[in-house]
Amino acid sequence: MDTRTNEDWIAAFAAYLQRRFPGRSTAKHYLNDMHLFIQQYPQPLASITRTQIDAFVDAQRVRGLAPATVKRRAAALKTFFDFLADELSEPTRPNPVTMRRHAGRQPRLLPRDLTDTELTSFLAVIDDLRDLAMVCLMLYAGLRVGEVATLHSSDLTVPAEPQAPIRLRVLGKGRKERVVYLCPHGYQPLASYLAAQPAPTPQTPLFRTRLGSAVTVAGIQERIQHYAQRSGVAVSCHRLRHTYARWMAEGDMPVLALARLLGHSSIQTTQRYIDGADPQLRRSYEAALARSSGMEAAPTLARELLPPLTLNEPVTIARPAPLPIDTAAWLPETPSAVREGCLAWLQHQWPIWKPSQRQHHAHKRLRELRHFWQWQVARRPISAWADLTTSDMAAFMDAELGRGLQPKTIKTSLDRVYEVLRYLVDQGIVCMLPARPLLSLPDPLPRHLAPQEVLAVETLLVQPLDAAGSTAQLDRALYYLLSHAGLRISEALDLQVQDLDVLARRIRVREGKGRRDRVVYLSSQAGRALQAYLQSVPHAAGDLVLSWQGRPLRYDEAWARVRDLGLAAGVAGVSPHRLRHTYATQLLNNGMSIDGLRRLMGHDNLNTTLIYARLADSTLEQSYQAAMERVTQNSVNFV
Repeated sequence: MDTRTNEDWIAAFAAYLQRRFPGRSTAKHYLNDMHLFIQQYPQPLASITRTQIDAFVDAQRVRGLAPATVKRRAAALKTFFDFLADELSEPTRPNPVTMRRHAGRQPRLLPRDLTDTELTSFLAVIDDLRDLAMVCLMLYAGLRVGEVATLHSSDLTVPAEPQAPIRLRVLGKGRKERVVYLCPHGYQPLASYLAAQPAPTPQTPLFRTRLGSAVTVAGIQERIQHYAQRSGVAVSCHRLRHTYARWMAEGDMPVLALARLLGHSSIQTTQRYIDGADPQLRRSYEAALARSSGMEAAPTLARELLPPLTLNEPVTIARPAPLPIDTAAWLPETPSAVREGCLAWLQHQWPIWKPSQRQHHAHKRLRELRHFWQWQVARRPISAWADLTTSDMAAFMDAELGRGLQPKTIKTSLDRVYEVLRYLVDQGIVCMLPARPLLSLPDPLPRHLAPQEVLAVETLLVQPLDAAGSTAQLDRALYYLLSHAGLRISEALDLQVQDLDVLARRIRVREGKGRRDRVVYLSSQAGRALQAYLQSVPHAAGDLVLSWQGRPLRYDEAWARVRDLGLAAGVAGVSPHRLRHTYATQLLNNGMSIDGLRRLMGHDNLNTTLIYARLADSTLEQSYQAAMERVTQNSVNFV
């Protein structure tokens, strides 16, 4: 029997990590994660089961930790228990950690690069030559902060030609050397700094403190934070590097070349840096928009000369933190086991949902579950989730169809029930899922607006403002975010001022559906409408873009505004989702590739995009005629 204590195991694990990850911070983070786990569960590590891991991970999520942090802690625990099994010579010993179960769904975040407006504000407050030179190395050469700190004067090679780039030899992550380049514009602050310093020896640190010692990573980060506070712009060393990567991508630099300059071993790492910068996708969007007959025919707003946005004001329009759902009296007529299962699932889901949508999701799902269980309890006595059978599901489905409900609505109700059942199976409360009855779903065409309907709405939008001008400006901004940027209504309502780059006509959508980031583009009409609207509302960086009378715009208000805008233009049935359908259909019908449209809409699956966008009859007819002409030119004439 192994008699090692938890302290012995941690010491052995530390030695193992140093061998596996030499010179990297992984060992430090994994050991810190293990100490946190032991504090919560001090029992012998060899006796830990999946139950304790579940509870630990759930507690981390309830604390509001970032999904990436929770995933790393799960990875640390999994690595330890793999190590423990190896040390005990028990290769078949089950690991209580399963990454699919415990890591959780990770958001797909875009790199946090800086807009030109933010960068201008930040650079304007840097009043020290050394600090400006360090910033330019991260911004114009893409160096990591640790690489800047370890540079020596011998690492620089200045060519004789004044317009040629400066060469830098860099010792990067994983002790890999590479050569990077610095343009003359980026080199100028460094040249000025070096000219003001005593002549260095080859091994003299390039950047030194006032006492003559080399600057440290923490010292550089402190200076960046100092200037960030002065400028009111959230800047970090890594954001400067991300901005460099975006510039290079927008300059059409091949991803393989950019990977070498950034010092990445994996192309996938480089791709994550530049996901928000795709000049080809932007050109495709703008070309499709220009070919769209409805949008070409629509009049445009007159361009207004407006001052730039100020991003260092205090936030005044922010969505309040969600209040906990009062579940004490939820569904009292159901058996306690049923009610407790629903609430346990809700508690598990709560930290996973995006904070701004937690209450909306919770209320909606509780309504759906309440309806299902009220019907089931009235039909036959059921005391627990485990009592549900396939016959119960089929009976509910048939009853709902008999009421005339749409199959898609019934599918949503059953989806919710099976979500809870899967959670209870995972927790060992229910043994197995009942087989799901088949439900035939229709394949409807997208409900997009016709070109003449788009023209009618957009003609109304460019009418001169009346006494209720602020209301009309809000309607314009909301309409263009939905119809020219393709945002979901939840994405539009969560949009913050710092996510807009109106001058570059791009929007960063943070944590859209599936917690995925993406970049979308704006038409010139949309850019001008947003620019005009923003001057009438608070616009600190963290302020919500869409607000009304000093508070966040609500879901029901946004839906009503879109509906009423359509009615005023003589178009019935306009909704936020119809505008998104219209956006997709118009772009597809005017030459946008289906994969490009998928990325703009934030879909994982091309089939999802095809649900939103179908070729119009005229486009299909033109494609047929063109293809048939090519066929008949090379075929035998049978007539």
